[in-house]
Amino acid sequence: METIEEIAAVAAELREAEALVEARRAALYAKIVEASRTKEIKQVEITRVTGYSRETIRKIVRAAEEK
Repeated sequence: METIEEIAAVAAELREAEALVEARRAALYAKIVEASRTKEIKQVEITRVTGYSRETIRKIVRAAEEK
């Protein structure tokens, strides 16, 4: 395989991976918003398992409310 073909193949794999990450992030954000709305899980627990700050959690929830 020529180098340019290898580059093209890896670039295609990267685009696929980015799309998958985007989909997984959307699913995670949806779960965070759901948990926040129902108050079934404390925000501190969400920060612990995600590694996100409390402010990031609030931003995710606010963004969903604006939609």
